[in-house]
Amino acid sequence: MAANNSISLVSLDFDTLKANLKQYLSSQSQFQDYNFDGSNINVLLDILSYNSFLNAYYLNLVSNESFLDSAQLRNSVVSHAKSLNYTPRSYKSSAATVNITAPQNAQPSLTIPAGAKFVGTNANGTYNFVTNNSVMIYPSGGSFSANLALFQGVVTSDVFSVDYSLDSQRFVMSNQSIDTDSLMVTVIENGGGANQVNTVFSKASTILGLSSNSAVFFLQATADTKYELVFGDGVLGRRPLNGAVIQASYRTTAGSDADGVSSFSVSDYIASSVALNVVSGSSGGANAESIESIRYNAPRYYQTQERAVTAADFKSLVLSNYTDIKACHVFGGEQVSSSVSFGTVFVSPVTYSGAVVSLSEKADIASFLQDRCTIGITPKVIDPDFLYLQVNTTVKYDPNATTLAAADIQTLVASAIAGYNSSYLTNFDTEFKLSRFEAAINAADSSISSNETTVTMKKLVNPDLNVGSYITVEYRNAFQPATLVSSTFFLGGRLYKFTDYNPNVNTFSITQGPNGSVVTNSSNVLWLQDVTNAGYTSYSPAGTIDYSRGRVDSNLITVNDLDGSAGVVFYAVPANQDIKSYSNDVIEVDIAEGVAISVVSI
Repeated sequence: MAANNSISLVSLDFDTLKANLKQYLSSQSQFQDYNFDGSNINVLLDILSYNSFLNAYYLNLVSNESFLDSAQLRNSVVSHAKSLNYTPRSYKSSAATVNITAPQNAQPSLTIPAGAKFVGTNANGTYNFVTNNSVMIYPSGGSFSANLALFQGVVTSDVFSVDYSLDSQRFVMSNQSIDTDSLMVTVIENGGGANQVNTVFSKASTILGLSSNSAVFFLQATADTKYELVFGDGVLGRRPLNGAVIQASYRTTAGSDADGVSSFSVSDYIASSVALNVVSGSSGGANAESIESIRYNAPRYYQTQERAVTAADFKSLVLSNYTDIKACHVFGGEQVSSSVSFGTVFVSPVTYSGAVVSLSEKADIASFLQDRCTIGITPKVIDPDFLYLQVNTTVKYDPNATTLAAADIQTLVASAIAGYNSSYLTNFDTEFKLSRFEAAINAADSSISSNETTVTMKKLVNPDLNVGSYITVEYRNAFQPATLVSSTFFLGGRLYKFTDYNPNVNTFSITQGPNGSVVTNSSNVLWLQDVTNAGYTSYSPAGTIDYSRGRVDSNLITVNDLDGSAGVVFYAVPANQDIKSYSNDVIEVDIAEGVAISVVSI
């Protein structure tokens, strides 16, 4: 009998497998005189070891794909999410608003049809935009004028024929970049005859309240980032008749690539002469939900069971139903320190683009959540408290180490800053670390040796004009004395700005510390500076400042008008290099207005 008649399976790597096979064969009486290192039998052992190793590796991968936590393939993750009744978010069209003006020319009205085409261009290329609904405009003052909502994408459709003799029939839409928010499903029954009926089916996310006559469809994700229509069975939802034609129309979109378009032109004929003015450039585009996002959101969405009770429920419902929203912060009205509001749940969403959510979408989110709240709870959607960072960086590079010009280095650095902003900021509970930010700039190109970067915090306040109010600014991060200053505004016919530095009052002292000079202020007074006349200024006390908390409180003040700004803008230099967001804060680099890049050679 053989001394060793079993193979050790403790380790499944190639070398160990081969050694175990060799040990097993050498222990058999039939092979005691064989040279297992000889070329022929060694090749056979290699084949056996390779086969065993590949089987073990394959089975390990198969096992991993069987669980949501370990799956790596998108199709596997989507399949697991489907069992949790979670539909991954699709692409989202970038949206813009334009004002269209055309002469009346004796026309009683002007109709702009749904799907009217417009064209816009940004740094990524040229994109098609379309209207979502038909709009009828009536004349005023001899011309037609109205605001239009434009959505990036191309309207397309899929047509299916219902045939219940096919057991495996499925209605899978053919495009991967579909914006499911634009999906419209029409079922045509008894086609071609006098009894033809066209019925628009609406999307359902739950079986609650459904009957056999409910004209609804369910949407579920399938392989290859596509989506499938699922209709009722005649008990929960209406079942289309055999032979019916299903028409699914929708937009295919480029997602976030189409954000930032600020000029448009008309592609279709609308009128003999059309003028366009951009009200708001394109924003809010988003790509299909990532694997990691699905892995995180699916089980949490399942926990909500279409109800909004806990803060996690509110968050999960918003993230799973609004594709342009990247994150949201939820808190109760009892947590509002300034004015407690019991029975109110505040939902603060932030978009992928960093832009604020439109008023119409806020109303839609609030209505959506209200239907899922318990009695006595009122959801209210508010904007995040944005803390903008203005960046001034001087980048030093070696021109002998690259073929790029200084302008090219500047472009790369700007791209690196934008990448850092989207990857590490524009979210809740984040922290800006200057060292990491500088490292991202240095990594923009191998020729960059170093950079000197300074950061200024920026807050925007929108006081009610011509109404007495108290202005409060909360950086929630300490800032340096003698660095606070605001934009200018009108009060009583004169031009003013806020500041914490009054050269006529000796309240500041400068000492030398290990990191340079340190400015301290013993009075903590907020001053109102009159800057109406060049070369002349006057100061009057206007409030208090808490430098350690980063808080500014003004006295009662009536702002009559703004001086070219969207509000009163406050600037301050942070006391620490690392800036953290708290509560409802979202830190964001002021990409549009607050990035200054200088490139110098060494």
